[in-house]
Amino acid sequence: MATKVGIIGAGGMLQYHAGGFRAGGADIVAICDVNEAAAGKAAADLGVGNVFGDVADMLQKMPDLDAVSVITPNRFHKPLAVQLLEAGKHVFCEKPPALNAAEVAEMKTAAESAGKVLMFD
Repeated sequence: MATKVGIIGAGGMLQYHAGGFRAGGADIVAICDVNEAAAGKAAADLGVGNVFGDVADMLQKMPDLDAVSVITPNRFHKPLAVQLLEAGKHVFCEKPPALNAAEVAEMKTAAESAGKVLMFD
């Protein structure tokens, strides 16, 4: 069974992350962006059926997500990663991982507490 991945962030890096996940055999099942229209366009371009404008909504409606890729401005990396880890998802986060070392430490602690993988690209 393929790993089910959600992606947060419908900007320019999305196509590269999506291609990498698909090349590895993962199934991209959701795209989320605060600009839901951008998420919808990206989802249509990539053939992804689930579109969200809110992360909490995505997590509630897609409980079977295995992992989520965070492709957002840096200031959102830590809060999103912690939210996702606390929801029981593995997290792949683009770099830089956060705004400072203290935020990275919080992310690491959240991953350890959840027993989930936190990766940085």
